[in-house]
Amino acid sequence: MDSTVSAMDIAMEVEPDSQTKDTTISTIAGTTADVEMGANDAQTIRIFNMGGNSISRMEKMQNQGRSILTLCRHSCRSIAPDRAKEMENRFADALSYLEWLDTNVEMTPRIKEVAKIELILDNITNPAHNIPEQLVSKANELLIKYKDENWGRDAVAEEEPAPQDNSVEVPTSIATIQLPAANDATFGIGGIMYGIVIDTSGKRKDYRLRADIPRKSAKVYGHNDIALGTWFPFQINALFWGAHGARMGGIAGNVMTGAWSIVVAGTYEDLDTDNGDVLYYSGSNSHENSNPLAPAPASQGTKALFASINTRNPVRVIRSGGASNVQHQNRHLPICGLRYDGLYRVMYSRRRTNGNGGLYDQFMLQRLPDQTPLDELKRTSPTPQQIFAHDRLRGRN
Repeated sequence: MDSTVSAMDIAMEVEPDSQTKDTTISTIAGTTADVEMGANDAQTIRIFNMGGNSISRMEKMQNQGRSILTLCRHSCRSIAPDRAKEMENRFADALSYLEWLDTNVEMTPRIKEVAKIELILDNITNPAHNIPEQLVSKANELLIKYKDENWGRDAVAEEEPAPQDNSVEVPTSIATIQLPAANDATFGIGGIMYGIVIDTSGKRKDYRLRADIPRKSAKVYGHNDIALGTWFPFQINALFWGAHGARMGGIAGNVMTGAWSIVVAGTYEDLDTDNGDVLYYSGSNSHENSNPLAPAPASQGTKALFASINTRNPVRVIRSGGASNVQHQNRHLPICGLRYDGLYRVMYSRRRTNGNGGLYDQFMLQRLPDQTPLDELKRTSPTPQQIFAHDRLRGRN
């Protein structure tokens, strides 16, 4: 079976700044999704960065929202010629922000309320505000998307690590970076990192999602047109291709209809039991609880797994081996990267005790029949070429 991946994408975090390229109000050129030609025919793309931890990012989203609302009020009036360029730049920033929301943010009711997302989109689409059509179109697109998803009310929200006291504040910025050549063996068409750009504008190198390449939704049950044994270099690649619905979290799904997908990794090796076709998978935050009488309150991810028991919707299982030089107890994990191992059904839950003496919820998943055997997937995915490419991305060869 051919387990190679024909195209890939990666999503990290991105965001705004008042300094933008020359634009026209009618088309808002130079936005996140706008690819331009530069020196020596090299293509470039603008990257919108909203760095920092989740708390500072929310504050920046609030600031950006206030800026856009002010822009909408001012756009109702006649624009003096000496302010035309400033307004063009601000419209470009606003569109970059909407592209960032669409590409990198899973909407939740809290984000909607705190960052005033619906208010911003309603103002942009208000005909009285005389907003450029490209920006209005994107705002309408997001309104439809978020309303269809009920503003993420039932979705499993991405759980971020708590901010550290020594964390470095990252300012918002817009960087223009060069795209890889179309025939680049790794980042070009057909490469394992196709759709990804390397951003070196900050203090460290980051992989960024190209907003001009739409990612496939993972919010479906079933294989989602993903072949068994498909391999991904990083979890964010699985997010792009619709295999898994979270950039970092291990559970993606809906608290009412069940989990779409889970990632089995070495993080929970001391709690999970992976027998291949039968998997005992622990709920979110299972390490932390120390109460011997009751588990910690169920996270959204754990609630989704409980819902899967009732709905019997199948769950995609992706196993993650991380780097090739990391040794795991679990023999079913791939040597490196992530591998799609097929559909499982959540059969039941049970209570177990962690190393702190606290209870946690664990779920038994059974692999569905008539799928390629796991032993065959392990033999063919990843390929030696994929292992070599993965090591090279990590600077190991």
